[in-house]
Amino acid sequence: MNRYLLLTVVAGGVIIMDQVSKYVVQHIMTLHNYKEVIPGLFNLTYIQNRGAAFGLFGGAANSFRLALLIGVSLFALIILFFMYLRATEKDLLVHTSIAMIIGGAIGNLLDRVRLQLVIDFLDFYWRGFHWPAFNIADSAITIGTIMLMFVFMFSKKDLLSI
Repeated sequence: MNRYLLLTVVAGGVIIMDQVSKYVVQHIMTLHNYKEVIPGLFNLTYIQNRGAAFGLFGGAANSFRLALLIGVSLFALIILFFMYLRATEKDLLVHTSIAMIIGGAIGNLLDRVRLQLVIDFLDFYWRGFHWPAFNIADSAITIGTIMLMFVFMFSKKDLLSI
């Protein structure tokens, strides 16, 4: 498959699933309420995250926080795009993982630009201990990053030489 088509399909698919799921959550749920999906393990919970991962910078001044988080996202997207371009045509796993990270980053960036916050709704927990709520974009970033780490850990590829 052409790597540009792969980028479009994977990143585009992540962006669409992320944005549609956030739209649905916003329109069928009320803020801070939850719907139990798997008792004792998983809820859908509508949360608005004004910060970064785990609410980092959530208490910072709005204009500073937005400028910082949007700027970091754009910088990361530029680096990821150049990594994507430098990977050889046969590096399907590298292309797929980077495309997932790009799609997730764009999904959350769209929220920040449009809403000045990110919609989170996936709430996993065990015996009252909740992992911070997250969304499909966060999942794509995490899975793509883990895939990319495995590629570099178990191959002779050099992250800087991609």
